[in-house]
Amino acid sequence: MKQYDIVICGGGVIGASVAYHLSRERDLSIAVVDYKYPGNASRASAGGLWAMGESTGLGCGVILFKTLSKQMQESGEGGSPEIKPHIMPKPFFDMAMLSNQLYPALYDDLMTHHGVDFKFERTGLKFVMFDKYDKLYAEHIAAAIPDRQEHVRWVSQDDLHAQEPNVSRAAIGAMEFEGDHQINPYRLNEAYLEAARQNGVELYLNTKVTGVVRQGNRVVAVETENGKLGCGTMINAGGAWAEKLSLWATGMPMPVFPVKGQVIVSEKLPKLLNGCLTTSDCYIAQKDNGEVLIGSTTEERGFDTTTDMKYIKQLAQGAMKSIPELKKMNIKRCWAGLRPGSPDELPILGAVPGIDGYLNACGHFRTGMLTSAITGKVMNEVVRGLPTTIDLEPFSYTRFLDDQGKMIGNYHLEVALP
Repeated sequence: MKQYDIVICGGGVIGASVAYHLSRERDLSIAVVDYKYPGNASRASAGGLWAMGESTGLGCGVILFKTLSKQMQESGEGGSPEIKPHIMPKPFFDMAMLSNQLYPALYDDLMTHHGVDFKFERTGLKFVMFDKYDKLYAEHIAAAIPDRQEHVRWVSQDDLHAQEPNVSRAAIGAMEFEGDHQINPYRLNEAYLEAARQNGVELYLNTKVTGVVRQGNRVVAVETENGKLGCGTMINAGGAWAEKLSLWATGMPMPVFPVKGQVIVSEKLPKLLNGCLTTSDCYIAQKDNGEVLIGSTTEERGFDTTTDMKYIKQLAQGAMKSIPELKKMNIKRCWAGLRPGSPDELPILGAVPGIDGYLNACGHFRTGMLTSAITGKVMNEVVRGLPTTIDLEPFSYTRFLDDQGKMIGNYHLEVALP
């Protein structure tokens, strides 16, 4: 049995970032064990670093606005339906913004010292508005974040069409989040892993974790299909599969569950967009290779990774409404990814009471790419006993426990789902 200081279970973008950050000083023996189950979220991401967008519920695209518009239409002109922008709590907002600020230096470091390029692009994110309901919703978002106004810019109809000539002439303007950029999600995941490998981390890829060994209340080894790996600390970065690892390691449930998101990617196209767009129907992001990603749904369907033509059609129609030129596109592929959801949509970070040698780095829902940088940094601080860059209390596992240490409530997202 090989012995390591750290064994990270999960090599998606979170586990890979943790491995990279822990390995920078090259003073720990570290292993990453990873198996790509169908629906791995890191391979289904659009790669948006949309700190403002995700924190205000706009980064996902679809999803919450149609119900709002329908309610408003049904209420009549004299009605006043309640409008509740999906604003994330301040601890997440702060975490997302801090993580976003790390990316320029992270990009330079990985390029300069490790020769890996994750295609960091400064694009911004615009919420494109088509009617009074979109505009009203955007205004309510702006009103809900008075302390973030320096990151919000209103774009007139003329300016929108000057900046994005291919956007439909029916668009009436946009709300832009400056600083919300994008990366290539595959490249970021691989960049973290390659840099970690160069720093001495051993990668056990295409290897399933089959169990966890405890002695008393301490985790001492991770069992894999190819043998045991002894560890001083196990880190659970299992994505949508994190609960199984938690049950093996702690005997306690973990409120992390799969949230399905369906995505379309086009063939390579001429440059259509200068930035990323989100609307009441979808988000649209064109990558540096010309492919256009269109997403995404938000569905609780267990570990189902099949695609549904009904939703694919909705996403495609939403994209063509925004960018008429996309009516000529050929779809290259469609897929469904499984985001690691948590009941309050916040990550679960740090220790579990009563269990030594075990840490959580899971439950990042749809923001794994965005928050991977700060998560890796913070988990390195936790392992080394350093003061953490962010307060971990709002992200602690204990927020789900009652006074008797039992799980509170059911596993579900506290947001509207289609």
